[in-house]
Formats: sequence, structure tokens, C-alpha cells
Amino acid sequence: MGLKILGINGSLTSPPSRTRVVLDVALAGARAYDSSVETDVLELRDFNLDFCDGRPYDSYNADTQRALAMVEAADAYLVATPVYRASYTGALKNFFDLVPNDPNGRDPLRGKVVGLLATAGSDHHYLVLEHELRPLFGFFGAHTLARTIYGSSKDFNVQKQAEGKLVEELTQLGQEVVILSQLLKERPDNFQPAHLRIRRD
Repeated sequence: MGLKILGINGSLTSPPSRTRVVLDVALAGARAYDSSVETDVLELRDFNLDFCDGRPYDSYNADTQRALAMVEAADAYLVATPVYRASYTGALKNFFDLVPNDPNGRDPLRGKVVGLLATAGSDHHYLVLEHELRPLFGFFGAHTLARTIYGSSKDFNVQKQAEGKLVEELTQLGQEVVILSQLLKERPDNFQPAHLRIRRD
């Protein structure tokens, strides 16, 4: 069975969305690199997600359970967000508050590969990827790629389609998610998820 890559779109903007555009180009890059790759997109705007309030996971509503099941079924991820107020969206924050992170139980992100993407109106907040998103996935014990993608308004045309070097970099990011995921699967003894940031009392 081929690698399953889940794109997670943290934008709640109605289509067309620049954030969805960069996600789609990166996912296409993954499929172009390896035709066996399966991709899907989790659009947060299409789910009636509960707010995280510390309940047991199985007590959240059906949409929340369905979204979490998509995360658990995936082998790797591309996570994209617009930048609002110098940070990723509240919708994305709430969603990852809902994702389990029990090293001895449900822990779907641990040991998996995550590619990071962000869009914004200007270049002012490109370090959101390094200062906020990368630490988030480090907490989950995921492998984040060295390459991150930040697209600002100048990288898109009036139809909100990505242009120029951004397209090349997005394609490469999608390919790198596949390459690293395959490497980790080939060398399971070297990269056991249990070894990744186990928290101890």
C-alpha cells in the first residue's frame, strides 16, 4: 500500500484560498514523485469541531472524531496555515489541542514526517514557521523537514495561484515528505517513535 499523506488546512477562508493553493501544489509534488502516494485534505472549515476542554477523546462530537481519525490514518502530513496576528490560526491551534499525544496510548503524530507551510500578506512573519509551528510538532515527537515554505502576496497572481520560485519550492517540499517518510520506514530500528521525546514524570 502506498504512503498516505494528509494535508491539513488551517485556513477558514472560503475558496479560493492561498493557503489551500500552496497545500495542493505541495501534495501534487508528492504524487508526481511517487505515483503510489495517496493524498487527502482535511479542511478545518468543513468540520464542526468541538473546542478542546480536556474531555476524553471519545466524548467529542462526530465531526471531531472523524477529523482525528483522518490524522491517525495518515503516514505523513503537510500542514498549512495563514498567518494572523503573527501566529497560526486559532482553528489550527484548537485542532492540535484535540490531537492525542500519549506516548503509551494514542499518539498518531509521533515518528511521522510533517512538512510546514504558511501564507501571509507580507514577509514580516516568516519566522512563525520556525518559532511556533516547528516547536508544536516537536512536542508531538514528529519529524519536521528542514525546508519550510512561506508564501506572501507577491508570490501569487490575481487569481491567487502560486507563481515563480514558490511553485518549485512547494513541489520539492512535497517530494521531501515522501523521501523522508520512505527512509524512516526502511530504517525502523534507527528511528523508533518510542525514542522521540518521551516525557517522564
